[in-house]
Amino acid sequence: MDARTCLIIGAGMSGLSAARVLQHAGWSVVVADKGRGVGGRMATRRIGESRVDHGAQFITVRDPRFAVAVRQWESACVVRPWFTDGEHTRYCGTEGMAGIVKHMSSGIDVRTGVTIENIESDGTVWWAAGTNGEHFKADVVLMTAPAEQALALCEPFRPLLGKKVVSALQSIQYEPCYALLVRCDGPSAVPPPGYARPEDGPLSWIADNNQKGVSAGQTAITLHARGQWTKEHWDDSFGQVAGLMLQAAETFIGSRVVDWQVHRWRYSQPVRVQDSAYLCSVCPSPIVFAGDAFGGPRVEGAYVSGLEAAEAILHELT
Repeated sequence: MDARTCLIIGAGMSGLSAARVLQHAGWSVVVADKGRGVGGRMATRRIGESRVDHGAQFITVRDPRFAVAVRQWESACVVRPWFTDGEHTRYCGTEGMAGIVKHMSSGIDVRTGVTIENIESDGTVWWAAGTNGEHFKADVVLMTAPAEQALALCEPFRPLLGKKVVSALQSIQYEPCYALLVRCDGPSAVPPPGYARPEDGPLSWIADNNQKGVSAGQTAITLHARGQWTKEHWDDSFGQVAGLMLQAAETFIGSRVVDWQVHRWRYSQPVRVQDSAYLCSVCPSPIVFAGDAFGGPRVEGAYVSGLEAAEAILHELT
């Protein structure tokens, strides 16, 4: 008997955690992602010789299932403790946050640079087409893309999903975020252990990637703007955005800025989420929706959402 098949759309924390569960259970799994690499908002890039986390900044542990994974990653030298604030330790990737999902993707059939432009079902299986010409066939589809994008892809068969599923997806809301990545010719003025949370103004987060242990090159600083400020300046030029964010961070920069890059996250942080860890429909064929807007607006929530979505596929839908 041929293995059951699942197409997972999105190679972030949810998609990869689900993929590992399904593959371990004997399923044939393909993960497709429009990005150049895995990770989604678990994102790390280079500016010159400096390595910079520009999406999720750390992970915390509350759920025992996620604790098991973090212990395994720590043993594999993929994560390490960064700092403790209150009762929770913040962990970071030893080579950036993207390194965690790269580790998770090992042994998984991940197709990057593939934007799924169409999915349809004949009532038995799903057929999907990518903009690069690739075609996929699967018994089940797992969507981990942001809800708005997932709904757009489901538009041709939206009425078949059921009002409850559609309404739940429509209720999800995200906050955008500008990330400014700054490289300097000397030390920053960010206090140890390498982060600051301004109480007011445009910025919500400032991190020194060198103090964090992510970068060994020239000082590299990550600045995150607040959601409302990002909305107000969404259509500004990147030069205008960089200038305003640098001005707001002046007391933390500490050295001469030699380079900067702006990244615009449209779906940065879920601000209206679902209580359930996933949503599913069996019509027109089994399809499941998961992500950090379901399991909780944290990296851990995304991981747990993927786990529970995979368990539902194994034990409820097939």
